[in-house]
Amino acid sequence: MRVHKTKALVAGVAALALAVTACSSTKKSSGGTTSATNAQPNGAATAGTKGTGNLADCATKPNDCNTAAVKQGGTVTYVLEKTISGWNINTANSNTFEFAEVMDGLLPTAFNASPDLKPFLNTDVLVSAEQTSASPQTLVYKIQPGAVWSDGTPIDASDFEYQWKTSDPAQCPDCGPASTSGYDQVKSLTGSDNGKTVTVVMKRPFSDWKSMFGSMYPAHVAAQHGNPNTPKGLAASTKWFDTTQPTYSGGPYMVSAAVKDTSVTEIPNPKWYGKVKPSLDKVIFRIITDQTQEVPALTNNEVQAIYPQPNADITQQVSGIQGVSSYLGKGLQWEHLDFNTTTPLLKDKVLRTAIFTAIDRKQIIARTVGQFVPGAAPLGSHMYVPGQDGYTDNVTASGQGSGDATKAKSMLTSAGYTGVGSALKNKDGKAVSIRCSYTTGNVLRQATCQVIQTQLKALGITVKPTPLDSLGGTLASGDFDLIIFAWVGTPYVVAGAQQIFKLAGGNDYGKNNDPAMEAQLDLASQETDATKIKDEVNKADVLLTADAYNLPLFQKPTFIATYSNIANIRDNATSVGPPYNIQSWGIRSS
Repeated sequence: MRVHKTKALVAGVAALALAVTACSSTKKSSGGTTSATNAQPNGAATAGTKGTGNLADCATKPNDCNTAAVKQGGTVTYVLEKTISGWNINTANSNTFEFAEVMDGLLPTAFNASPDLKPFLNTDVLVSAEQTSASPQTLVYKIQPGAVWSDGTPIDASDFEYQWKTSDPAQCPDCGPASTSGYDQVKSLTGSDNGKTVTVVMKRPFSDWKSMFGSMYPAHVAAQHGNPNTPKGLAASTKWFDTTQPTYSGGPYMVSAAVKDTSVTEIPNPKWYGKVKPSLDKVIFRIITDQTQEVPALTNNEVQAIYPQPNADITQQVSGIQGVSSYLGKGLQWEHLDFNTTTPLLKDKVLRTAIFTAIDRKQIIARTVGQFVPGAAPLGSHMYVPGQDGYTDNVTASGQGSGDATKAKSMLTSAGYTGVGSALKNKDGKAVSIRCSYTTGNVLRQATCQVIQTQLKALGITVKPTPLDSLGGTLASGDFDLIIFAWVGTPYVVAGAQQIFKLAGGNDYGKNNDPAMEAQLDLASQETDATKIKDEVNKADVLLTADAYNLPLFQKPTFIATYSNIANIRDNATSVGPPYNIQSWGIRSS
């Protein structure tokens, strides 16, 4: 499973974000107003490797490949690799990439992310979004007059206010938000023009303000299940959204049926107010957790599109299916290992550092993505991926991921560990044994844990590869020692880093606690100068590397395959995924 940063981080979980310079190229109007009305700022380019059929030019035309006119009617079945744990994408428990794909067609968002990894204003929902003052930072959102929920209730300032309150721990300590970035810096939020204008004043500047107000839930529905003016009421409505199948929609589609662990069916929202009206009668999100069954389902036309975490077998098998186009690309996704620093044995940073030093990332890559991704290499940053402005390798010099067992043994011996190289015990005489957890059915992650099992045997550490049925549930509960998963990000590097690396950010599942590193991220979040932002972020990255909490492995490849008669579906290697433009999907008219 890939965890997803919610649209704020697409805001919640998921991975890396684009450099801040990717979202700072906006128009300036008179009076110093910064306008994002139609801007699509510069960002890191996608790094595709191979495309076929209608997806052949996705590397050079990421936003336009597979574009065609469509006819009315038809059904597209799209595969999800993981089950849905809950219905509230803005909670840490349910904020997964697969679920985000389901909700792309339902929940309004201020900004979205396009396949070229750039943020853009969602003009279906907003007329404009502007920073009208720098001191104090003031943000003004103008909502489209015709934007309504599926029951006809206007989308207005109350929906923005609900997102703010439920994402700010000071106002709702028990909401468990997927991301607090930006929301905990809001001083005030007021509505005007019958709620169609929203004015937000910040306590202090927030550089990634465009990451806020993604995946908004209907405040008027929330008010039916908890008092929106009390912490208890906010928490109650948050829980209700998480446990209740949506009957509401503020997007082009709405849920018509859901079968637990099997499928979610969506049909056009008759109250959809956007420019492009859905042509498909249905979009079915079919859940197939066994990767080996995805290609057979595609071959038999039981499903028309898959977006798996690829491996060599999948890419090779798809290439043999007649009438199917495919694309292997790269984007804002990165695979990593995380420690649970609350585990008694793993509270010791020396042990964590030694383990990461003994792990050989090049060997892991050779056994996994290196088999089908040309040039796959170890990732050197927790903050950026290669190709982003600001990417600096802060990991290699630390020795982590180098596979240097001799150096690792020396660390352990100096720290008073015994049985180094045979049966490792800490200073208290406790045997060092850890679980390496991975999602069930993911053969590459299983292989990674098996490689680590062999590598750490050289230190005298017992490693037990442990499959998981629910990544989200495991992360939320903290029931892991060492876990492998991926962050799937948005074009907001600072907001993303705050979300996943700050103890109170929403997604610091391993409970790493580094006040100095967090202070560096906070400095970056308050900067407006792009160069200074990158400097502060990289200083934080150096400190995070020294914590030996998270080890980046590699930039994760993406892979999409779809029948060639399906138009306007393409890769989007950010936390929104291919359904970012679900209203445009359809059957080619010719």
